[in-house]
Amino acid sequence: MLLYDTLIERAGPECISTGQRATGFISTEAGAVLSLENAETGIPHKIAGKLIVAADGIHSAIRSQLVPDEGAPLWNGAILWRAASLAPPLLGPGAMALAGHDAQRFVSYPISDPDPQTGLVKMNWIAELRVDPSKCCNREDWNRVVHVSDLLHYFESWRFDWLDIPALMNRTEQVFEYPMVDRDPLNNWTVGHVTLMGDAAHPTYPVGSNGATQAIIDARTFGAALLSHGLTNQGLVHYENQMRPLITAVSTANRGSGPDAILQKVEDLCAGQFNNIDDFLPHEELAAHAEHYKQLAGFSVDALNARPSLIDKGARIFD
Repeated sequence: MLLYDTLIERAGPECISTGQRATGFISTEAGAVLSLENAETGIPHKIAGKLIVAADGIHSAIRSQLVPDEGAPLWNGAILWRAASLAPPLLGPGAMALAGHDAQRFVSYPISDPDPQTGLVKMNWIAELRVDPSKCCNREDWNRVVHVSDLLHYFESWRFDWLDIPALMNRTEQVFEYPMVDRDPLNNWTVGHVTLMGDAAHPTYPVGSNGATQAIIDARTFGAALLSHGLTNQGLVHYENQMRPLITAVSTANRGSGPDAILQKVEDLCAGQFNNIDDFLPHEELAAHAEHYKQLAGFSVDALNARPSLIDKGARIFD
């Protein structure tokens, strides 16, 4: 809604048409024609434009036209449950917790400041479990609501003096379940005046905050490309050349657990049993692992702060 409200403020209420479903496109010499259908009535219609940017998700109709034989998303055998609970902060302000290994893990971090009256924060958490692939039948459902009792028993013994995972789960009103799915990287996103963005271009495992982060980087890079090249195929190609090699590397890294791979390393070193993690894995090595992934994904704090802005404040495209 923040994105929606901001766009309405900047471009006017006529810039967005809701309740429409993209079904395909037709390329033309001057641009492209987008095929749509009304989500409620199913009535089709078409809109002509200079460019089509398909940001229609992992089940993108535009991507399926570009890659007709691709098939369904690829599932790695793991299920994720995501939720947010009001809870006490962890080990310090903004502290993030990771527990487990490749077969089962738990990640938790605050997404709000502490409430001045209660001291509680809104704690985002993700629970993951690898299962028998033949027993999972919701491989492509991104927002299936489940009851916390459906997963609580898997984590019943995960109680630490600094984090009680069952208690955190029981503070939750709503839990969303979805599978760990992605797609193989494409050799190109752009055909003529049509390109892909976000999950339509590069669906990746949701680790390292890459869903939102890479979509934001996509949009900034795309905007800068159009400012340099106008509403042209050259702008789309420039955007793709900047983004596709980077996100292909990120997607490949995420298939090896991405930043969470450090959990399995601890499991291999000491079966997860330790009094002081430094006895098995020095802090410097942990920090180096995290920084390596940040550099790969393109959001290392130092590297980002050192870069000039992609788009000048107030920049506009007039065509």
